[in-house]
Amino acid sequence: MTKQELFNERRKRVDAAVALTEYDRVPIAPKLGFFYGSAYGIPSYATLTDVRNSILGIKAYMEEYQPDLVWPPAVYPALAASALGSHFIKFPGYADGIGLNESFQILDGEYLSADEYSEFCFDPTHFILTKWLPRRNKNLAGLSKINMQNPIEFGLFAATVPFADPEVIQAFDALAQAGKYSLQWLMGGGEISNIIEEEGFVLGPQVGTTCPFDMLADTFRGMINTIMDVKERPEELLEAVNVMQGLMLRNALGAAIALKREFFLIPLHMGVDEFMSPADYEKFYWPGLKALIMACIDNGITPYVFTEGNYNTRLEQLCDVPPGKVVYMFEKVDMKRAKETVGRVACINANLPTATLMYSKPEKIADETKKLLDTCAPGGGFMMDCSIPIDRCPKENLHAMFDTVLKYGSYK
Repeated sequence: MTKQELFNERRKRVDAAVALTEYDRVPIAPKLGFFYGSAYGIPSYATLTDVRNSILGIKAYMEEYQPDLVWPPAVYPALAASALGSHFIKFPGYADGIGLNESFQILDGEYLSADEYSEFCFDPTHFILTKWLPRRNKNLAGLSKINMQNPIEFGLFAATVPFADPEVIQAFDALAQAGKYSLQWLMGGGEISNIIEEEGFVLGPQVGTTCPFDMLADTFRGMINTIMDVKERPEELLEAVNVMQGLMLRNALGAAIALKREFFLIPLHMGVDEFMSPADYEKFYWPGLKALIMACIDNGITPYVFTEGNYNTRLEQLCDVPPGKVVYMFEKVDMKRAKETVGRVACINANLPTATLMYSKPEKIADETKKLLDTCAPGGGFMMDCSIPIDRCPKENLHAMFDTVLKYGSYK
């Protein structure tokens, strides 16, 4: 078969799963992290400094495994972060003392204090520019001196004075340098996406964002503070989440629409069973998440939602979506219950433990894959996947998962 013919078959396979129907067999769509590098001799450091360095590994993976859907590398641009002096994230390399073959690590931090909720809600753009960015990036400290809020006509001239300050000039120089590296990063990502499709594979999510609650927790308030605010400052928190929702709906989908991407990744962090009650989840978390899901659907984009952590108490809530329009990935849930609940309205992906792929024997992996197929494949609406992105695992173990699907995942 030609690459185009193979692409058409894979396209039908994936589309059938999303639409909750059967085609010829279960699609294979494992989410990969730095596996493209670790399996094919490319250091993580190389990928993070220029994402195009992963191309040889991606091509080798596609040729060796023949998956149905391929994830482009989900990596941050290390050189852009260095130009900004970002200290909310650590990268492989000498500067952060992390081995060249390790992953990056985002650090939890407080960049919006409890007494700044009202300030953020009143003018989030001003807060982001003058407080949030300088607090997370040392080379942007000068932005804290800017104030463009004065509506008086001649106030404009006074407001321009800080732009002559050396520290402000340094901040704009840092932004310009980061912009060059970020453009390289985006162009590299586009090149990789084109290669994946040209080689005959369905492109997985390339763009995405967290939901409003998680965005506030992950990047502004901090994880622990936000969860505590659910009980200690519920009204202030809810107002801030609603403001964040407005910002995200206006901005988040722009790239996916412009690039005409089919899938939009929504990774979920704070909604795990342990962090809030079902009632609090419904009040603080679900409205923003559902609004993001619906915005995707309204724009012809399939939301690809990743429920990280335990999500067994949320399954019924996740069913509140239009049938055949959403893909849900799970890290830790009872897949039988997921099939019986969420599987009635949305495509569900398997959660074969990534730790099993990393440390078990092929026979164990084949057995676990077969169990997932027996439980979730009947009736369609299912794709084979792993619990969290794979950074490294023995090649033969990943082959065991693929081979088992090819042997037992047929609908014919």
